[in-house]
Amino acid sequence: MIYGDRIRQAREYCGLTQTELARKVGVNQSAIAHLESGRNIPTTDLLADISENTGFMTSFFEKESTYEFPLGTLTFRARSSLTAREINQAHQHANVLFEHVQKMADRFNIPDVKLPATNEGFDKAAAITRATFGIPPNTPIKKLIITLEKNGIFVLALPIALKKIDAFSTWAEISANRPVIAISSGRPSDRIKFSVAHELGHLVMHKIVVARVAEMERDADKFAAEFLLPEKAMEYEIHSPVTLTSIARLKLRWGVSMQALIRRAKDLDIITSRQYRYLFEQLSQRGWRVREPRNLDLPEEKPRLVAKMIEKLYGNSDTIEKLAKDMCLSSTKASELIKEHIEEQRIPAQDYRVNLEQLQAYRSN
Repeated sequence: MIYGDRIRQAREYCGLTQTELARKVGVNQSAIAHLESGRNIPTTDLLADISENTGFMTSFFEKESTYEFPLGTLTFRARSSLTAREINQAHQHANVLFEHVQKMADRFNIPDVKLPATNEGFDKAAAITRATFGIPPNTPIKKLIITLEKNGIFVLALPIALKKIDAFSTWAEISANRPVIAISSGRPSDRIKFSVAHELGHLVMHKIVVARVAEMERDADKFAAEFLLPEKAMEYEIHSPVTLTSIARLKLRWGVSMQALIRRAKDLDIITSRQYRYLFEQLSQRGWRVREPRNLDLPEEKPRLVAKMIEKLYGNSDTIEKLAKDMCLSSTKASELIKEHIEEQRIPAQDYRVNLEQLQAYRSN
């Protein structure tokens, strides 16, 4: 039996419209619509063409979809400037990967979920979450993703760089009520870290939607700021005069962007609005609003839970071929889907140390 929702899933995964897929396989759009709705069954040749043009094995379309992976905070993005195509593509990448991750996880002793749920407000929520994770209240969080994985949160690194989606999160209610955070590729480590903390805020505070989206997004940002940069620690560590040089030192210590630190200093009234504007003007003049200095790049942190399960189940020999067969994907597609978990892309230490001599030339008044 061929399941139409699997054809839709493969199409959306590839970022194709019904018309675009129809053109690739030599039929009209209505034919694809009828296949996806289950009104028609594809011929063997047509199914083979769909398989070839999407990278999904024909066996994928023969598997019944046992659950629908929730959209989660992607529904928030849907109300912004994202297109339906972008949302669907991000959703289906996470969907396909999580479906197999869950099957693998059933064979391991995955950490139980240790994640508070509270409506106490972002500041208390951040403090409670730190305490739940065993993180001292005023210290930097060096390995955020690994910390989340140790507390039962699945972190999926997607192989697509979506312009307006850094990360999204959801609660996957299948064999276990499992929190999931998916992250987009091609982002600087400091930006990803804040985005992951933002999604963590949603998981902690917004499992049940009780406010408007804009308000929840603001609260998630405030949660991330307090969780990564606690107020008391910032009041102790951000000293006058606040300059790009001093902020650069703190970036390496706290593992967040210079921009996040400057905003945090402003929000806590450590610097004035005038100082805030001046520092951002300095960043803009140097092009650091778009890309902060490469010599301040932080080591990339990758999710490790998925990689460890793959290594244990598939070993090092013919890993991709075996995995691709189990996922019903082509080897190329399977390799793309897991590469962000497997491949190590660490930055040499000398590349991300602060070049204080260079920054000294840009010292603010």
